[in-house]
Amino acid sequence: MSLKKELKIKRLRRKALLPRVIGIILADILLASGALYFGTLTVLSMFADTLVENYKSCNTVVQIVNAYKADAQSLFEKITEIEKLDESIAKVYLVDDDFEIINSFDNAEIEFKKEFQVSQAKKDLAKNGIFRNEIDEYDDVLIEFEKLSLNSLNIHSLMFKKNVLDSAIKSAATAGGWLALKTETENLNVCIKTLYPVYPDKYNMLCLLLISIAAAVLATGVYELKKIVIYIIEQRKVNKLVFTDTATGGNNKEYFIKHSAKYIKKNPDYVLIQLRLEKYRNYCTAYGVKEGEDLLEDLYNALSGVIKPKEIVAHLEKADFALLLFSDTDENIEARVNSILDTLGGARENQHLLFSVGICRVETRRDDVENLLTSSGLAITKRSESSNNIVWFDASMKEEQVWERHIEDDMDKALENREFTVYLQPKYSTKEEVLSAAEALVRWIHPSLGFINPGKFIPIFERNGFILKLDDYMLDEVAKQQAKWMQEGKKLVPISVNVSRAHFARYDLAEHICSIVDTYKVPHEYIELELTESAFFDDKSALLETVKKLKSFGFKVSMDDFGAGYSSLNSLKELPLDIIKLDAEFFRGVDDLERSNLIVGDTISLAKKLGMQIVAEGIETREQVDFLAKQNCDLIQGFYFAKPLPINEFEERAYGKTEPQQA
Repeated sequence: MSLKKELKIKRLRRKALLPRVIGIILADILLASGALYFGTLTVLSMFADTLVENYKSCNTVVQIVNAYKADAQSLFEKITEIEKLDESIAKVYLVDDDFEIINSFDNAEIEFKKEFQVSQAKKDLAKNGIFRNEIDEYDDVLIEFEKLSLNSLNIHSLMFKKNVLDSAIKSAATAGGWLALKTETENLNVCIKTLYPVYPDKYNMLCLLLISIAAAVLATGVYELKKIVIYIIEQRKVNKLVFTDTATGGNNKEYFIKHSAKYIKKNPDYVLIQLRLEKYRNYCTAYGVKEGEDLLEDLYNALSGVIKPKEIVAHLEKADFALLLFSDTDENIEARVNSILDTLGGARENQHLLFSVGICRVETRRDDVENLLTSSGLAITKRSESSNNIVWFDASMKEEQVWERHIEDDMDKALENREFTVYLQPKYSTKEEVLSAAEALVRWIHPSLGFINPGKFIPIFERNGFILKLDDYMLDEVAKQQAKWMQEGKKLVPISVNVSRAHFARYDLAEHICSIVDTYKVPHEYIELELTESAFFDDKSALLETVKKLKSFGFKVSMDDFGAGYSSLNSLKELPLDIIKLDAEFFRGVDDLERSNLIVGDTISLAKKLGMQIVAEGIETREQVDFLAKQNCDLIQGFYFAKPLPINEFEERAYGKTEPQQA
């Protein structure tokens, strides 16, 4: 699968869920942030009210000390009254600048009552750690009273170290802190322990606020969670659709690739099998598309019933199925596949189902599933070359496909760059043994691969149709060369050019050939058109009509490879041919030479009676030449006289008056 396609499928799987989940999370974050902000403002507002009240209470204490500093008894009573009535005041002490509790005023000579002297006061102050002898080491953090004001107090850090302050806070029933305030009297200060009481109305308001926020967040969370669950369910449906085959309702190719890759990474002991129902299109034509899809569904269900856990089956496309099965010996795997085919063959009563199977072994955990599918598919294409309907993939199949791909990639450029070269193989008269004709053969001189044997590219061109362009190119090159020799005053000999069977699909083939040759004004009798016997298997009437037209235009028509097929005599009966070429197999590796010579002799005799010339190709020995001369064969072509030659060597052979060279 291409990276672009893979990313597209991944986006499809995640598209419906991820943005929604992100949106839900952001919405919850915004809601929680808003609730936290609102709650914080409310708490700060309540705390600010408490601070204002504490400020008023502490200021009242300072004012009382300033007013009653000369009357210790009244001062004590007023302070006691404040401690009892004011909820924000826990305790009040009078201290000097050194934080020593004082029981008299230097300038007013006032004494506190005994119960307010050292006993209780020192006990309380000692408990909270503010005796002078206990805080000598903390002088650097003592408050500077001359700079002190209510607006600049820092309750928790100006007076005490952390351990001292902690003990003071723990002693309070309610959260609070110590304040040291300066009075109008020198060396007289007020030490006040303040409390921050929470009043019922504020407490109720705070609780209601917290409950409301919690309820809102909870309700939103439940609602959003429900939406996420719905989205997940919808996403699973989308994923199922992505992996579901529309024809069978089962697993599709995407599912097979993804899950097979997971299994192979864990354990490579698998074989990948591609199974094809042959003539599926014919089945649909006979029974209908709906019945064809029903058949595919039945085949899929049958395959699903024979696989084991951790094996996979999927419908790929058309009538192809893929299976990932546990590995075993070749014999056992084939036996299992044959058992599967027997099961599938019974899917329809009174209907013959034919299957082809390609098998590819998994080699390593890193094997790509798509490449394995390609390999098993290549094995299926070789089914026609095997008597068995089960074909194993081997590396040569891939090499052949890679080669074909390279050839097809380069063929158009090669034609444009004139990399195809004409070679001419001479044909010699049997009795005089002089060069009397030639056959044009194509050779490909590739810029990087060098010489490419025709057998490695001609069959490919015949399959993909490029042979039509190549035949026209060869005919054009031969006509051009004949015109050149004609202008040079050289005696022309007929040169035969192959015309592939694919050409005969053209109704105007004869006119098309005429237009190419007439471009160079070459007499038609010097151009011989060779067609293979396989062309006779196509539209006979169209072939016959084209041959008649070509003969009427003055071209000679020959049949190449006569005797290689099974209907040669029939073709002689129906086609008005000028020349037949005896296939080289008549003269190679013959065990019964007498029998072979008898057939060759009778064939030559028959052709002569029909007014045809005979060319024997593939001749390599003197004995063969002598035999053909006795049988009145007209021309001989083969390595005995000459191999295919480049144009310059052929010119030297044809017009340089050189003697034939024996192979």
